[in-house]
Amino acid sequence: MIPETIDAARNGDAGAFALIVERYRQSVFRICVRILGDGDEAEDAVQETFVRAWQSLQGYDPRYSIATWLRTIACRLCYDVLRRRTRRRQYEQDACRQGSGDGSGDPESLRMSRELENLFRKAASGLSPMQRTVFVLAEIEQLPSDEVHRITGWSAVQIKSNLYIARKKVRKAIEKEL
Repeated sequence: MIPETIDAARNGDAGAFALIVERYRQSVFRICVRILGDGDEAEDAVQETFVRAWQSLQGYDPRYSIATWLRTIACRLCYDVLRRRTRRRQYEQDACRQGSGDGSGDPESLRMSRELENLFRKAASGLSPMQRTVFVLAEIEQLPSDEVHRITGWSAVQIKSNLYIARKKVRKAIEKEL
């Protein structure tokens, strides 16, 4: 991205920011859909990413790539969505256990039947939010470790251990499907 375009956007030029959105929208969407596993949620995350980017453009540090900065916003937002989803699923399971007990409205089985549309979703569904985020960035997006660190803010040990566990779980899920 041309530094003049970024500077213009930082100075409030909405047209310049629109160019940034146009340039990076697809890559941000790709990361969001891979982390969240749902196109609609990913679309919402992309919109929220660029809203947050516009609102905090003054805080952008030009020493880093604008792509890294946008990925950071998107990944943190997706990570929060996954954490809320996990909490909501746990709440639904607890409510279901306290309910009729017939299992007909089991939210986990309903969620699983919807999300098991392709092999990646099947494999990634067993990953924690942190494992899924690291797996998508390192394995799917092929980003180097230092970029994953800059995006997530997690230590090298956290990244390596979560990536190791994620690879192992994904491999096991794929072998199970084959």
